[in-house]
Amino acid sequence: MIMNNIQMTKNTHPIPVIGRHRAGGFTIIETLVAITILMIAVAGPLSVAGKGLTAALYARDQIIATFLAQESMEVIKNLRDNNLATASSWLSGLSGCTSAAPCDASALLSPSPIKSACSGGCLLYITDTGYSPVSASSLDRTTPFHRHFYIDQLNATEARVVVIVAWDTGTISNQVTLASQLTDTLK
Repeated sequence: MIMNNIQMTKNTHPIPVIGRHRAGGFTIIETLVAITILMIAVAGPLSVAGKGLTAALYARDQIIATFLAQESMEVIKNLRDNNLATASSWLSGLSGCTSAAPCDASALLSPSPIKSACSGGCLLYITDTGYSPVSASSLDRTTPFHRHFYIDQLNATEARVVVIVAWDTGTISNQVTLASQLTDTLK
């Protein structure tokens, strides 16, 4: 009989479950904490990506400016070489380009590759043939780049050429400067 009572007691009294969770959704606090963690996890890579894009755009502009400066330097050296080959004065066509009155040199300007009167730098345009200090068509677009050069004659046989390409990125001014020594001999 005692056994039956024990069994009966076991069957008639439910066993309490300790640590039972309620069957429901997340609380608002749990949801806000989860959203905050996700926002922090996403915001970091997005800011890094934005800075990377800005650096890539600056590098692109710097490469373009470097190529534009090299183009001008090559045009100037070519003009000097042509002057020497034709027994002209070696700085013919270049002597008026001083720091007080800078000029621009472009392979696209023909027959004379030099554009004078570029105080502050000649604004460059994108034409159907490339970058040019002269807009030939209404379809040409302006660029942020300004280019000019000047020559400091050191003596009768030497001169220093400085090519400057400047551009603005928002409120930041940038500049690439290329300098070279020219002599009155072919190399």
